[in-house]
Amino acid sequence: MTGPRNLPARCAFGLLVLLAGLFALTACGPPPPGAGGGAGGMAATAPDVTLPLVDGSGDVSLRGDGAGKVVLVDLWATWCVPCVAELPHLQELSEELSEDDFLMLGILLESGDADDVAPFITEKGLTYPNVMGSGEVRDSFGPFLGYPTKYLIDRDGNLVKRYLGAVGEILNEEIGKLIETGSLD
Repeated sequence: MTGPRNLPARCAFGLLVLLAGLFALTACGPPPPGAGGGAGGMAATAPDVTLPLVDGSGDVSLRGDGAGKVVLVDLWATWCVPCVAELPHLQELSEELSEDDFLMLGILLESGDADDVAPFITEKGLTYPNVMGSGEVRDSFGPFLGYPTKYLIDRDGNLVKRYLGAVGEILNEEIGKLIETGSLD
């Protein structure tokens, strides 16, 4: 029967489908295990990693190149729809903020090797550093909950916030506040 008596059940089912769809749009990937010492299991400080640039022109040291700067690390994959949708916003952030104050760093995971990824980076017009990562690098930040995941790091190398999924304009506000005041409080 499809009359009014089934309306609550159909509404509940519709709501369930809508919520599942919203979750699928904001994050990709299963939640692998991990551990960390900071808030929410996140590591307390940025890991000491040096990774090769996708274009092969050198390496980026998170602690070395990020020293004294606010850093936003984006863990992403080329096949992740929310990751790719967010790339233009991250590119804008990297262009708008001073290199003296801010480092935008993309860490590619599960996307093939550098030869596979380099044309994609060029096609998307990304000029901020993107490096090749690994599961070990991913896990060094703490529990990984899905793609995209971003970490905000203060000038002292402390991980201050983790963002899951496509975030939007809040990044601009919080990065600006961290650059200006040294805190998100």
